[in-house]
Amino acid sequence: MVKQPEIPAGPAAQDEPADAAPDPPASPLPNGSARSPSEPSAPILGNGPAWPAAWTAAPPAGQGPPSATPFPYLPVRPPGPPPDGDGRYPDHDRTQTARPARPARLWLVTAAALLGGAGLIFSLIGVARQALPRRFTAAQQQQIMSWQVASRWRTWSAGKIFPAAVGYQLPWSLFSDRSGLTMSARRVGIARQTGCSAAVDPALARVLGKRGCEAVLRATYTDATESFVVTVAVVVMPGTAAAAGRLPAGHGLAPGVRPVPFRGTLAARFGSRQRQLSGAVRAGPYLILYTAGYADGRQRERVSSNPYAGSEMKDVGSGIAHSLGRALGTPPPAPRCPGAPGC
Repeated sequence: MVKQPEIPAGPAAQDEPADAAPDPPASPLPNGSARSPSEPSAPILGNGPAWPAAWTAAPPAGQGPPSATPFPYLPVRPPGPPPDGDGRYPDHDRTQTARPARPARLWLVTAAALLGGAGLIFSLIGVARQALPRRFTAAQQQQIMSWQVASRWRTWSAGKIFPAAVGYQLPWSLFSDRSGLTMSARRVGIARQTGCSAAVDPALARVLGKRGCEAVLRATYTDATESFVVTVAVVVMPGTAAAAGRLPAGHGLAPGVRPVPFRGTLAARFGSRQRQLSGAVRAGPYLILYTAGYADGRQRERVSSNPYAGSEMKDVGSGIAHSLGRALGTPPPAPRCPGAPGC
């Protein structure tokens, strides 16, 4: 027969007093006061405790389930950096030392400063150049002067191109005085502007047309003694008059400008048949042509029959042509700078 082991009675059954169980300790309230045991407990919802775990008094060490341990009080931290590796927040009141700038950032700042300084220097140089008067080079000066001379036949008035009185010089060989004699020719009239084909002889018109003749301006003068009449023509050539090359020569009278008569003057009978001689003078971009004859309307005769009259007639015609050519072809003063202070 198997003997059953004896089971001793538990301490609860032996030591449990007959009186009623003592009241449980008062539970702490959220404001720190204790709830009286006589107060009714809050209804229990589900299987959880009636009060939050943070409001329940902690049981003695070693007793009670782990879930009954109250949550620790976590103070609210202000916004800031996250905690470090040890779980501690950095102290906001502690003064943090600024980190030194990185070498790359310092290099960028230095480069930006140098570029800014260089830009400022170049800007100041540009302002100084604008303030200082501009100077032309020698080539620019020559180009401007040539343009001014070539445009005079357009910019000058007819009275300036053909003055009312033009001086000429008679050589000393005609007089006993070795200093010569200065005379003055008087303008009779100014003709309209024409082309080369209408103003000069056909042989000369073909040569000038190939060289780019642009226009012809003509006027007629009488000498100081009113014995001779002279028609002078200003032929406008592109570039220089030397580009016209050698002018054609004829038998006796070389091809030249056609005379311009004016009614009611000493040149009223001066036509192509009255021409006694012709000539040309070059002045810059202008070719100055002249032809001379007698004021009484006589037709052409051999100049050798009257050498004195022929020499004086030539001096009058070439003297007027040279005087007009000097005024038109003389270079202007060299320009220094265009419209800036100090010019």
